[in-house]
Amino acid sequence: MTKIDLSNLNIEKYIESIDTDKLKSKLKKLKPRKYKAIIDNINLILNSDLNILESQFLNLCDGFNAKELKDIEKAFNYSGYRKKPKFFKNFKQLNIKSCPFCNNNYIYFYKEDASTEYNTLATLEHYYSKAKYPHLSLSFYNLIPCCSICNSKFKGSDNKHLGKICHPYRDDFNEKAEFSLKLKRFDKNLELDIDLKTYDKKAETSVDRFKLDEIYKEHDDIAKEIWNKSQYYNDSRIDELHKEFYEKLGYSKEDVKNIVFCNYLNKDDINKRNHSKLTQDILKQFDIGI
Repeated sequence: MTKIDLSNLNIEKYIESIDTDKLKSKLKKLKPRKYKAIIDNINLILNSDLNILESQFLNLCDGFNAKELKDIEKAFNYSGYRKKPKFFKNFKQLNIKSCPFCNNNYIYFYKEDASTEYNTLATLEHYYSKAKYPHLSLSFYNLIPCCSICNSKFKGSDNKHLGKICHPYRDDFNEKAEFSLKLKRFDKNLELDIDLKTYDKKAETSVDRFKLDEIYKEHDDIAKEIWNKSQYYNDSRIDELHKEFYEKLGYSKEDVKNIVFCNYLNKDDINKRNHSKLTQDILKQFDIGI
């Protein structure tokens, strides 16, 4: 839910994981003249950021019929590459553990042993679908690690969200939307509503696409726990805990807050644990310094 840090990305390594010569050869055997623009720009298509993809390469398949689109999709062979450790390794190194779209499901990359393909709880979302834009099916910046629910259950087939949601490599949903609590009953049987507000068009489309407002309304138990802790563990109490116990163990006050609220409270760490954004936004609402 926060912009993904790409500082560990080695795009050259990613390109090395794809047999571009084989890919060009397949396209040349099909329709060398018609697919010339794709063939001539393979490397740029694979490694250009989203802004360049959209401005220079997005429409290369405009006017192609269904068979031609399918032939290009087969030539790029995304389904074959996603099984290869050398290919998937590039996404693992982004160090994302929670789905950047929903922050509600964990995503992992792992292997049974060194020789096998990745068994993964992460899928790769095609920001621009490989059916309509098959030439982008292996473009790094068109592939976003996410949970299978966001990539399938809420995808739909009408393309109404295509290219209109927040892109985690470029957009920061965390800065464009905010959770808050509406407290309805203040006693032992605390009642509250979780509200998700945004005035940004892409963020609104993301909320609609992934049903974020509906999903998070089901997490009132988590919100209650955060609220209850926030009533006791204010900044003064955190300071006491730090000085009385945790400081001598080498923990910082920020570490103590993470421990108390069972989550990461630095905005840059939202994609490392589920419900980090919800936690941070509620604490901000109740003036708990984070």
